[in-house]
Amino acid sequence: MGHVQRLLRSLNPVPTLASVRLISRASNAVSVPLDLEEDLESSQAKHRHHPGVRKHSRVSLPPKLFEAAKTVLERRDVKQLREAAVVLREQLWSRQLPVEDRELRQKATHLERELLGNKVDAMSQEERAYLEDSVKEAVFHKLRHQTYRWKALNYDEFGSYTYLVGRLAADYAVLHSIFNEIKILDKTFVPETLMDFGSGIGTAYWAAADAWPQKVKEYFAVDTSADMNELARLLVQGGNIDGRVKREAYFQRQFLPASDKLKFDLVVSAFSLMELPSAQRRLETVANLWAKTSNALVLVENGTLAGHRVVSEARDFVLTMENSGDAGGETCGKRALVLAPCPHDKECPKNLESKKVPCTFVVGFEDSVFNYKNSNGRTLYSYVVLQKSPSIPGERSWPRIVEPVMCRSRHVICRLCCSDGNLKEIVLSKRRNGRHAYRIARCSNWGDQLPLELLDQDACSHATD
Repeated sequence: MGHVQRLLRSLNPVPTLASVRLISRASNAVSVPLDLEEDLESSQAKHRHHPGVRKHSRVSLPPKLFEAAKTVLERRDVKQLREAAVVLREQLWSRQLPVEDRELRQKATHLERELLGNKVDAMSQEERAYLEDSVKEAVFHKLRHQTYRWKALNYDEFGSYTYLVGRLAADYAVLHSIFNEIKILDKTFVPETLMDFGSGIGTAYWAAADAWPQKVKEYFAVDTSADMNELARLLVQGGNIDGRVKREAYFQRQFLPASDKLKFDLVVSAFSLMELPSAQRRLETVANLWAKTSNALVLVENGTLAGHRVVSEARDFVLTMENSGDAGGETCGKRALVLAPCPHDKECPKNLESKKVPCTFVVGFEDSVFNYKNSNGRTLYSYVVLQKSPSIPGERSWPRIVEPVMCRSRHVICRLCCSDGNLKEIVLSKRRNGRHAYRIARCSNWGDQLPLELLDQDACSHATD
């Protein structure tokens, strides 16, 4: 894993003034693809159903999972689990990455300078030695209060059921949306084998079964919690302790297999990478997962700045590892490409903004299985789908809407991630851009693709800070 350490050092460079970019005001000139324009003119296609639009209805649990969850909760104190679930959701949403040793040393040096000022340079060795102990104690005290104390989450039986109550509906909705995105962008991809890292209560199993009915023949789950694995299997058994898993190829393990000979069409890591204790462990795990991927790797985390950072870190790592070669100068298998959500394989432009804002998407879900007074919920998530594919569908290059669309009187403002790796803002109106382009934009939402070509790309002014 020597190349992992080298790539880790090369990622997340300190931004310079030349590298920090803001959202650029793009030329508002756009064109509608000819075939789409013809379909719109002949009324064979509707603007609100344009090919870049995604379903934004609330996601419900599939009936079998809904009934299984209700069955397993019949034997539990649901009121107590609800209260614990509120705490768990807040804990997961506020979770930060563990502080790296290098960051701690930098903080300690900075605090030491704050306490002593420039006096330390003028001190003799004897004076430094005299102050050393008291300064160390003061620095340690400040570090304890100023540094996020990361701790691994261990799910016992109660914790597993708490997760079921607090996260099942949201996690399922997120994976349902991502798998639907894969189906839209790559209609030829139909996975028969699925590996689920950090599988928890097996949400990926259900989302994949719904996305590709009767197609996923083998499911391989990896989770360190035996209680989580037991609950996941119980759900597949319909909540019946004496039931059995109908799918023969249903496997559960507590640790990742060391061998790279095992390959899976689809590999998923959902809300799991942030539970690893260091950046090196995260990237080693990502390298392991990528080695076990024969087609697509899905990485998803909560839509926080920390979650976005983990996804972006893994995305850059895989692209660099695959497209730059390994330690021996040879490429590591097939070339890695980003299928979604990015319309490019370049560095995430969100990371280059002066104000750090995560790249997130939103999905709505119904949580009625747990009888909340308000059963409708929404959650933010960050994700990437990496693919081992010789080519990517042309539709992938369409700009992605990365913020809520602002519909104003007679014009629409869209903020886009574009195929050239830049964030751009366009303002469309019926008078300047024509009826079709204007109505397509007005019928679009956050997370959709905009099936328009931005013209005069070279003439766009790129703001720098």
